[in-house]
Amino acid sequence: MPVIFRYGVSFQDLSEAISSVYLSALSERLEQQGRPLTESRLGQLTGISKGEVQTLQATRGSREQQRANAAKRTEQLSQLLSFWHDNPRFSTPYGAPLELSLKPEGTFRTFDQLILESGVTLDRESAIRHLVDARCIEVHGAHFIRCVNRSLISANADVTQIHYIGRSSAALNTTLVHNFMRDKSEDAFFERTLISDFPLSEMGKSQLQFQLKLEGADFINELDKWVSGKESEFSDKNGNRFGVTMFLFDGGKAQATPVYEHS
Repeated sequence: MPVIFRYGVSFQDLSEAISSVYLSALSERLEQQGRPLTESRLGQLTGISKGEVQTLQATRGSREQQRANAAKRTEQLSQLLSFWHDNPRFSTPYGAPLELSLKPEGTFRTFDQLILESGVTLDRESAIRHLVDARCIEVHGAHFIRCVNRSLISANADVTQIHYIGRSSAALNTTLVHNFMRDKSEDAFFERTLISDFPLSEMGKSQLQFQLKLEGADFINELDKWVSGKESEFSDKNGNRFGVTMFLFDGGKAQATPVYEHS
């Protein structure tokens, strides 16, 4: 809700978005069950009028295209950052990304070379703009670019940030739903949680954050390298993409152990 309020989303817009998601999920479920799918039937099952069903379905296509464009851009920028850090032509032996020139200059690597060799299709201006917005790079005049952050999180109050929040929340929810609702024959997705045994001071929280950045970032980077090196062995055009996320969260105030009375 804080995000909804921040971007001025009205109750009507929020209600319409939820209705659209519910309608889409129900449509997919009916199709999987081989049941007839008509606007009238969807209206009867959801309590939404046929006209509203038509309106929601008509606008969903454009919204899905917008989400697909945002997802593709995020994926390509992440790919660019990973290539910058992991490819020896653009990083030091210790995994630090090289500073890249904005124009050909001697033997210096250029940002244009990074875009070309990483295989992304973003144009130079768009890539720089989005990486600056996400505070991943610093542009020093018209001379060179320095990478300062591998994590792609937009700092601007725009649709990119909303997309990031939605994508990250969906990733967590997908894992939880899979683990709770999976068949016994399916493997559970890896899931571990740490909550401090006692309330932490500001210094304690800062030190926990520091330790997570120190060890967690190294783990994710090594895992990223491992996955990238397995493409020829594990790639399947009919498969799904999988990922790993690590984050610190606020568990709220410590609560006293509840006492239950038996009647």
